[in-house]
Formats: sequence, C-alpha cells, structure tokens
Amino acid sequence: MNKLLSTLKISLLHKPRFGLVLSGGGAQGLAHIGVLKVLEEAGIRPDYLAGTSMGGVIAAAYAAGLTQEEIKNIATDISQTRKLMRLADISLPQHGIIRGERVLDFFDKHLRGSTFDNLKIPLTLIAVDLNTGQEVQLKKGSVAEALRATVSLPGVFAPIERDGMRLVDGGLLNNLPVDVVRQMGAEVVLAVDVDGRKDSPWRTISRLWPLSSTVGGLIVNLGDSLDVTIRQQRAYKLKDSPPDFLIQPKIPNKVTVLTGFNRVIEIAAEGEASTRSILPALEDMLRPHWHWASNRKIKLSVKCPVKSSHSTIPAGKVQIGTNP
Repeated sequence: MNKLLSTLKISLLHKPRFGLVLSGGGAQGLAHIGVLKVLEEAGIRPDYLAGTSMGGVIAAAYAAGLTQEEIKNIATDISQTRKLMRLADISLPQHGIIRGERVLDFFDKHLRGSTFDNLKIPLTLIAVDLNTGQEVQLKKGSVAEALRATVSLPGVFAPIERDGMRLVDGGLLNNLPVDVVRQMGAEVVLAVDVDGRKDSPWRTISRLWPLSSTVGGLIVNLGDSLDVTIRQQRAYKLKDSPPDFLIQPKIPNKVTVLTGFNRVIEIAAEGEASTRSILPALEDMLRPHWHWASNRKIKLSVKCPVKSSHSTIPAGKVQIGTNP
C-alpha cells in the first residue's frame, strides 16, 4: 500500500520544465555568464536552451557541458586584444570584413566537435536566411557551424552558406527567442535581454579604415534603419510570446556589441545581480506542484501578457509575468 501511495504521489507531482533564453548583444552578452552562475549555485538547470548571436554562444557552451566558470575563463582568456585579433581573418569587404573561418575553428575546438544530438541540454540557435528573409532554427548538425551563422553580424562577418541558404545573425528577426523555447516544451521561461544598444555598432564599424573615408556614412544610415526594424520585431515577438521572467542587466558604459570584451568580470557581475533579484520567485515557480494545480498555473502564466512593452523596461530592471 505504501509503495502504491508513493508511486501515485510521484505521478501526480509535476516539476515544470524550465527554459532559458539568452539574447544577442556582442560583448554585452557576457552578462549571461553571471546569470548561469546564480542558477548553478541555486541548483537550477535548464531543461531547454535557446539563444541568438552571443547568447547562442554562451548557451551552446553550457549545453555542451561547460560550467559557467569554464565559460568565464575562456572568455577572459580570449578577451586579450592580441588573441581577439588572431580570430579576425580580415578580408576585402565584399561580403563581410571578417571571413569567419578562424572563429569557426575556435568554436569547434572548445565545443570538441559537438553536434546538437550529443549536447547535454536541448538547444536551438537562431539565424536568418538572406535568400528568403526567413528566420531559421538551427538544431541539427555541427554546433560550431550553427554558432558561426548566428554570430554573423551583417557587414562584420561574411554570411555562412549552408543547404542553399545564406545565414546571418538571428538578431535581425528574433534576438530574444522566447517563442522558440516555448515550442521546445518549456513551461517556465526566463529570458535575459542584454541588447541595450547604448552606442550604435554601425557607427563603430563606420570608423574603421578604409570605410571611414568611403562608405562610413552609408553604413551608419543603413544600420540605424535596420535597428529600428529589429526593435519593432523584438517588441512584437515579446507581446505575442512573453516570458515568465524578463531581466535586462545594467550594462556598463562603453560596452557595446563590438567593444568591452576585456571587461568580462564586470559585465558578468551585472547579470548575476539581476538574476539574484528574481531568484526566489523563480525557485517558487519551479517547485514540483500537484499535477492539476501545475497545469492550471502554467496555462495562466503562458497566456498572461507582459504588462509593459519590452522597449520601456529600464536597463537593470526585472519584469515578472504574473497570473491574473
């Protein structure tokens, strides 16, 4: 009888499946390391991961089995200027300033040739196909190759060609893929948005020689126009598929998409602080519940929209989706 009751209790208890979403944002994405640190210390392990650009890089490393400490050490090591420069295989800017072959090798080395099938946590990375203008979910084959695609900021990296597609940075259409991790099966979602964009990355690119004396102004105008579209798309996505928890770490000054890689510890600390502020509520939502109560709670949570639009949440603040 006792064994029967124990079995029945286990079958009725439901532990919500947890999804973690990490946004793109270049050097700003180093804040994701601090998020992982807090989750690790609390014993919270994502059941699903989704990420774009730098968020995809951090998510992939974690899904492959690296700890946040190992990821931080790699980021700190590679942030040295001379080592960063070694990754930049400069080419004539026909398709992109950087060919990206060395970056691909870097990813493959640290992920030990991982494929999506042998990752420890299910992962989806986001890219955009320039041939069709469609969002592409990368979840098969080489993880390093998928990362090379999702970090391909137009104008900086040449697109990667795969299966008849020209793949670039997924942030163009879905920089914070909450909808994707929901599709994977996540019932409770924490989304981390680091793309504060204090300074336009296009202005940084336009100052590079010889672009500064030729097409620098054109790059700025086209890039800023593209950013408007990206922000609108992000707001629409969040309204349609809000997370249960949305945090935006306060990114230090002068840290942008392309600058600040040498400030790993400082940036990661901001991600850590933001995550600690929502940890008690997150732990409560992730506790096992009686099955009937859990289903009702999660259903309400998923349908409840985020109260204010994404663009109006101040940096360093937290938005928690609450049930009505």
